[in-house]
Amino acid sequence: MPDFAVRFEHVSKRYRVGRPRSFTTYFSETVRKLSGRAGPDQRHWALRDVSFEVAPGESLGIVGSNGAGKTTILKLLSRVTWPTEGRIQIVGRVISLIELGAGFHPDLTGRENIFLHGNILGLRRQEIARCFDDIIAFAGIERFVDTPVKWYSSGMYARLGFSVAAFSNPDVLLVDEVLAVGDAAFQRRAIDRMHDFVREGKTVLFVSHDLGNVRGLCQRVLWLDRGQIRALGDTEAVVAQYLDDVNARAVAEQRARDRAELRGGSGEVRFTGWSLAEAEAGAAIIGPGGSVCVRAEYQAFQRVRRPRFRFSIVSPQHGVVVGTAESPADLDEEWLETGTGVVECRFDYLPLRPGQYTIQLAIVGADLVGLYDQVTVGPSFVVSAGAGGNGLVGEARAQGLVELESSIRLLQRQPR
Repeated sequence: MPDFAVRFEHVSKRYRVGRPRSFTTYFSETVRKLSGRAGPDQRHWALRDVSFEVAPGESLGIVGSNGAGKTTILKLLSRVTWPTEGRIQIVGRVISLIELGAGFHPDLTGRENIFLHGNILGLRRQEIARCFDDIIAFAGIERFVDTPVKWYSSGMYARLGFSVAAFSNPDVLLVDEVLAVGDAAFQRRAIDRMHDFVREGKTVLFVSHDLGNVRGLCQRVLWLDRGQIRALGDTEAVVAQYLDDVNARAVAEQRARDRAELRGGSGEVRFTGWSLAEAEAGAAIIGPGGSVCVRAEYQAFQRVRRPRFRFSIVSPQHGVVVGTAESPADLDEEWLETGTGVVECRFDYLPLRPGQYTIQLAIVGADLVGLYDQVTVGPSFVVSAGAGGNGLVGEARAQGLVELESSIRLLQRQPR
């Protein structure tokens, strides 16, 4: 027996962009090419020179942005389509959960569709009958098993499709974002079922944007970017790299959207520029517990008495997460004269969860009531996930916005 369950060898997949060509269109395009007047290339490479192996009993997560090629890999493994270049090898029977309920007949009941879909997946009638009760219990449709599936909700329909496939005893299971269906209890059962597959020596390829589930289920992760492999390796390390990249791109997009930032205040003193003092070009990436130094230029258009400069750290999802750092009231001068200047603020230790953050800047009067200027979108930075991957949404240990050093001791234990 080979030592792999799935093998990709320099696989590329190309699609044609646009409508299918008629003979007339094909003839005219050929004439243009021969005359040297060819139009733009109408081909799109969904995958380009992708190579990897998955061992028997291994669970591989596949992550990446929309259009990166994740679903294309599963379609190639399911033989829904074929590679343009390269070779794919699969050992054993493959069950694909790309589109749940594909093959169901809407006028047949749930019971009839279980047998129909099981036969499509390669199961004999006796095998389906043996696990029939488990299938309907897992899907949670006991009351509706003899109802035509056209009356099912979309969640019931998808749960039944997953349940039939989950009890079809595959050697290789392909899963593509199907856990978004159903309630939280069903999603938990589905994850547990995939864990059972891995413990039984089955192979699982899991495509998902839910990094918490990827980290909890998968032993290794493949990160795709524009049809090519960016990283392949240990789950913790690759997920951390991917999360940092997502956050850095979000910062860049935010900067592009907010160049004409919203301003508040009366305008006697205004910020004219701001930056992270120690950052290179692009998004600044710091580790958990790192420091951030913000430098801001200002201009006073008229003489004002002892203004206060405020710096706050803001999460786009949660608002202000780090209290305001404020310049002292007893400045060297009683009055700030007209002209320009620079003010700097350093946050020496930031116990923030991994993610994207921005600096909110404000200038208030000496009475702490008057507002001269407020910049809602200042310089942005990213707190790196690091090797631990502690910023993943959906995990219990990732709750909250900050990480504080703590310890727990068991003070008393009463034996039974």
